[in-house]
Amino acid sequence: MNPPPPVTFYLEGPHEPVCAVFHPPAEPAREPAVILCPPFGWEEVCAYRSRRYWASHLAGAGYPCVRMSYPSTGDSGGTPHDPGRLEAWTAAVSSTAGWLGETTGAGRIAAVGIGFGGLVAWRAAALGAPIDDLVLWATPGRGRALVRQLSVFSKLEVSRFFEGLEVPPPLAAGELEAAGFLLSAETVSELEALDLASLPLPDPATRRVLLLERDGIAVDATLREAIEEQGVQCVVARGPGYAAMTSHPQHAEPPLEVIDRVMGWLDAVSAPLHAPAGASRAGAPTSAVMAVGSGASVRESPFIVEQPFGTISGILTEPVGAREEGLCAVFLNAGAVRRVGPSRMWVEASRRWAARGVPALRLDVEGIGDADGDATPYIEDAGLYVPELVPQVRAALDLLERRGVGERFVLTGLCAGAYWSFHAALQDARVSAALMVNPRALIWDSSLGPARDFRRLLAPGAWRKVRKQASVARVRALVAWLLLAPSRWVSRRSGGEPGRSVIGHEIDQALDRLHRSGKPTLMLFSTDEPLDDELVRSGRMARIEQWDNVAVEHIRVRDHTLRPSWAQSQAHGALDRALERELAPKLAGSGLDPERRVGEAVAGPDTPPAID
Repeated sequence: MNPPPPVTFYLEGPHEPVCAVFHPPAEPAREPAVILCPPFGWEEVCAYRSRRYWASHLAGAGYPCVRMSYPSTGDSGGTPHDPGRLEAWTAAVSSTAGWLGETTGAGRIAAVGIGFGGLVAWRAAALGAPIDDLVLWATPGRGRALVRQLSVFSKLEVSRFFEGLEVPPPLAAGELEAAGFLLSAETVSELEALDLASLPLPDPATRRVLLLERDGIAVDATLREAIEEQGVQCVVARGPGYAAMTSHPQHAEPPLEVIDRVMGWLDAVSAPLHAPAGASRAGAPTSAVMAVGSGASVRESPFIVEQPFGTISGILTEPVGAREEGLCAVFLNAGAVRRVGPSRMWVEASRRWAARGVPALRLDVEGIGDADGDATPYIEDAGLYVPELVPQVRAALDLLERRGVGERFVLTGLCAGAYWSFHAALQDARVSAALMVNPRALIWDSSLGPARDFRRLLAPGAWRKVRKQASVARVRALVAWLLLAPSRWVSRRSGGEPGRSVIGHEIDQALDRLHRSGKPTLMLFSTDEPLDDELVRSGRMARIEQWDNVAVEHIRVRDHTLRPSWAQSQAHGALDRALERELAPKLAGSGLDPERRVGEAVAGPDTPPAID
């Protein structure tokens, strides 16, 4: 029997609201009920779809399961600069465990802590959370080990992001940023002081712990010794698949062996679950008020759009007070990254804009985040650039319009999301503006990837970098492209301008349609973006820069997803200015201030500028 569909809900507590997803169990239901406690930062983003699969698998076997996001992460409330993060994360796990037991009637709760999540789950259990069993996968015994790992990764990143460019001001003293995710100085200090061995579990004889290795790397010996000394029943097992689960979202794979291992461990103590009435649905609010600084607040709720294959989903952020009449923003996936956007930028921007009076939807399309569908096609970039995904965006606009949320829509996306924004603007009169961050293509063509790889190889010193990054499939595609390039060039010559390819003709037609539409458009590029380079080399950028309805801006960082917080602040500034241009009265028939048509983003290095 299939389990009921998952339910997104919010838990209110002493700290910021916690956004979670409840997976009701198939019948016959059984305990323990399970909480999946995620890793931190980029690992959390990469493993999101795998955790969804894991929770569905548990629910299908009869185990109620909750996936949660800690405060200041994902769709939960809060920001990384808020104080007391470790306490807020601990309280979130504790309140989720309490809710799960009360809602399902489970007398036994198991928490699966993945990496950083194991630190928080253990701390919650040690401080009295109703957690009986712990699965700790790749969890260090001390928070200092996690901080050290993130610090090493951070230093490697900085040297690459600003190679040959002016390095921006450093972070505030004590802060740490890794893969685009920030830990404040206070949080770093709290984590460095965290030692699980100094936090004994109450009633150790009643508890169980499953320690899982990380792809052959042994479990933390000090932690294992502390567990055994407490008299807690402890099992150590293999933990393959961590690296595959936390690889790029396009390539991440569910850790099937670990999922089966944990399932067997749960089965050893499983018992029939006689759930209270109504427990098949989440007995918690399906909306929450989020604070947005300076006393402002917004309301967030799940947003579901029915599709032939299932549902696509998102989070709708709405003003609590007055709103701009008829205007709504829609934030689209950054490639295969779920609706929170790159480094959670879409969460920050949507809440800021809603506080300004503009409701905003963060949307997952098919096979990404919490949307139904198969993610397999996205292993290759071409799977993200298919015509079928643009109608899904337009279906979300249909529902927003029917619900009275908006009549005109500002679409924002990065990478493939920018491509969907561009094409939805061309196809749908309701799209009033398209804000495109690092679009990789305006018209997709299978030769784009190999052609770009070839150009990179021609750059001085490039072979060493490409050799480290290239997969076997990528090398094969490049070789095939080189072998077929001459015949392809001849066969794809158009009947018009000499040397002008069919794909080039399609790009020109699309750009001309955008120009004629007069729709305000932002093209925001970081350094070395291939589309920016191609538009410049082809002469198209010179034309675009003369159009009143298109602004082109650049951020001097060598990173496609804008991971450094400085780059994120620059992007926030550019997006905010674009929104203000859409809100302001049109000047001489143009949606843009001509002085901002081309230039560098100029937001401050520390925080996104507020919209006055």
